[in-house]
Amino acid sequence: MRLSSLLALLRPALPLILGLSLGCSLSLLRVSWIQGEGEDPCVEAVGEQGGPQNPDSRARLDQSDEDFKPRIVPYYRDPNKPYKKVLRTRYIQTELGSRERLLVAVLTSRATLSTLAVAVNRTVAHHFPRLLYFTGQRGARAPAGMQVVSHGDERPAWLMSETLRHLHTHFGADYDWFFIMQDDTYVQAPRLAALAGHLSINQDLYLGRAEEFIGAGEQARYCHGGFGYLLSRSLLLRLRPHLDGCRGDILSARPDEWLGRCLIDSLGVGCVSQHQGQQYRSFELAKNRDPEKEGSSAFLSAFAVHPVSEGTLMYRLHKRFSALELERAYSEIEQLQAQIRNLTVLTPEGEAGLTGPGSL
Repeated sequence: MRLSSLLALLRPALPLILGLSLGCSLSLLRVSWIQGEGEDPCVEAVGEQGGPQNPDSRARLDQSDEDFKPRIVPYYRDPNKPYKKVLRTRYIQTELGSRERLLVAVLTSRATLSTLAVAVNRTVAHHFPRLLYFTGQRGARAPAGMQVVSHGDERPAWLMSETLRHLHTHFGADYDWFFIMQDDTYVQAPRLAALAGHLSINQDLYLGRAEEFIGAGEQARYCHGGFGYLLSRSLLLRLRPHLDGCRGDILSARPDEWLGRCLIDSLGVGCVSQHQGQQYRSFELAKNRDPEKEGSSAFLSAFAVHPVSEGTLMYRLHKRFSALELERAYSEIEQLQAQIRNLTVLTPEGEAGLTGPGSL
């Protein structure tokens, strides 16, 4: 009775007891097999201290020590081979091949460098990553804060061709778009930058205010330099080999007409005012017209205004367009606040949960 009751109590634990017994037996067998095949590391260690030692084990230990020893490989350069220094770029975007979006080139002259060009610089320079001024005056003295490039020849065709050559040589690999304008032009810089950001760079584009040549067909058009024009990088790269030929073959008293004829004759590319749904809008300012009283839609939406006869008029135009941009910003803020109020109706707190400056 006692044995049967004991077995009844141990029956649920029998599988566990059998498993533990079997596991311990297998572990002991495995340890005995391992010790039988190899040498005892403790015995070898005792032998190294002075006892008898197996030569084969000593050789294996020496070999293992050599494998784990660090080896210093000295630098050796063959004097017969040319040394090539590895140069790393200063900025990561240069190494990755990324480019800036827009470069602005301003054509100026001896008479207007210290007046209109300075006004252009003060109104738009802080909006663009690079703003350059090109003049035919030899040894022109640059006003403070302006980068002036002197070509040494004031002929229109020469000035334009050397400007394009300079842009291609020094900045052709760094910018996607090149905007060329005169110093008697006011440019609405934020709108121009947004326009360049919406255009695809993989195309030959000559965008501006299209004008017809005198006596030419409707397809032959050039971009009026007074309102500025955009040149794509790919078009500038294609135009570069033809500049010398155009300068010798094309006679024109205006640099914008010379460029238009060069592009049409050499590449078959004419000026367009609209591309990919983007319209280049400009406004011709009448003489003695007050910018504060101008309220037409063409003026309010213009990218460029021309002609600007003096520096004070440039500053007045800048004041007018800055006020328009400020009004537009306030209007967008009010629209966002109204949308937030409409959405708060759906929240548990309602309008009482509004937080922020003035509680909207």
